[in-house]
Amino acid sequence: MNSLFTILQDIQINVPQSQLQHSFVLCGQPQSGKSTIVSKLTSQQIQDQAGLIYAQQKTNIIGYQAVLQYFEISGQAFKQLLTLPLNKQSYQQYSYVLVIDLSDNPHEILNVCNAEIRYIREETEKKLQQSIDVDTFKQLELNIYDKIMMHHDKNRIVPLYVPIIIVGWKYDLFSKNLDLESRKWITRGLRYLAHTNNCSLVFGSNQDYQFVRQTLQYHVKPTASIYQYDHLKQICITQLSDSIENINLPPSGNNPLDGFNKIIKDQIVAVVNNQKKKKQSKITEEDWNNYKEEKIDRLIKQFEFQQKQTAKQEESVLI
Repeated sequence: MNSLFTILQDIQINVPQSQLQHSFVLCGQPQSGKSTIVSKLTSQQIQDQAGLIYAQQKTNIIGYQAVLQYFEISGQAFKQLLTLPLNKQSYQQYSYVLVIDLSDNPHEILNVCNAEIRYIREETEKKLQQSIDVDTFKQLELNIYDKIMMHHDKNRIVPLYVPIIIVGWKYDLFSKNLDLESRKWITRGLRYLAHTNNCSLVFGSNQDYQFVRQTLQYHVKPTASIYQYDHLKQICITQLSDSIENINLPPSGNNPLDGFNKIIKDQIVAVVNNQKKKKQSKITEEDWNNYKEEKIDRLIKQFEFQQKQTAKQEESVLI
C-alpha cells in the first residue's frame, strides 16, 4: 500500500501549478461502465482489474490547458480506496463520479444510488476532518452553505463537501428495454436524489457520451449551468440547476423516495404482466391446428363429410 501512496504523491507534485487540474474518482457497482467511460474520455484502453486504476488526460477547456486525473475504483476495493486520492492539497479540485447502470435492475436503481451517495458523503467528511484543520473545514462548510442558501429549495438540499456527478450509463439499453412511463419515473427519481444531495446528473452511453464530457468539464471550470431535463432524451443537469417544482414529486406523503420506488415497481410489474397476457393470447390458426387432438380431427372430418352427403341428397330431390 505504501507504493500506492507514493504514486499518488508523485501525481500531485508533477501536475504544473499553472494549469487547471482536477481529479475524478469513478466509483459504483461492478460492470456499471466505469472503465468504458474513462476509455471514452481519454481515448486510452483501460483493462478491467480490481483495485485503483489511474489515467491522466491533457485537454483544453474553454481556452484553458487542463490536466485531468481519473482514478477508477474497481471490484471490492470501493469502500477501502474511495477517499485514498483525497488530501489537503487536492480536495478543492476533486469530484466523485458515481456510475449507475441504468439497464440493470431498474426497480432498485434509486435505492442503490441513495445508499452510495450516503456512503460517499460520510467517508468524505471523515477524511476531510482528518486531512485539513478545523478552521479550513468550517470555511469549506460556509462556502457550500452560501451557494445552497441562494436556491429556493435550500431547506431540502443536503450539502456535499466534495461534488458528486451521478452518471446513468447504458442509456441506449435503458431507452430500448423500458417503456416510456417507467423511464419517466426512474428519471424523475434520480433527479430528486441528485437535486436534494447537491449532485449533478447526466445520462450517457457508448454511442453518445458528450453530455458526460461536458458535465465533467463544468466541474473543472464552471461556466453556465446545464439543464437538459427532457425525459425522452438524455438528462444533463448540473448541481443546483434543478428544482423540486420541475421534478414533479409523486403523491407519497412524507418520503418522496418511497413514492418514486412504489410507482416504478408497480409500473414495471404492470408492463411485465401485460406482456405475458399478450404473449398468451397470440395463438394463430396455424398454432391452433397444431394443438388439435387426433380424435377431434376425425370427428370434424366426419362431420364435414356428412354435411356434404346431406347437401348432395337435397340437390337430387330438387332435381
